[in-house]
Amino acid sequence: MKKRKNNRKTIVCKAANVAVPTTVEQYEACFFQKVEIKSRSGKTVYIRKEFHERIMKIVQVIDENDYTLFDYLNNVLEHHFDTYQNEIIELYRKKNTDIF
Repeated sequence: MKKRKNNRKTIVCKAANVAVPTTVEQYEACFFQKVEIKSRSGKTVYIRKEFHERIMKIVQVIDENDYTLFDYLNNVLEHHFDTYQNEIIELYRKKNTDIF
């Protein structure tokens, strides 16, 4: 297993204003918030059945059907991209070759 370099900048979850959600309250504030865009402006994506079932249970029970699957996944992905932006850019540049 490769050891990761810890060159990542501190990422603050916009809603909770914390770098890494470490408490239940911080996790809830970070990932359970309404998003401003509508899900119909997004795209269809397929995920494993067991992930879908697990996420739906999380969303339905924790937020009592107040938030959607789209809200939750949008927040999780936004946090992921913010957290790993530098690593993604570095990997992309390593793998991408110019056409000319």
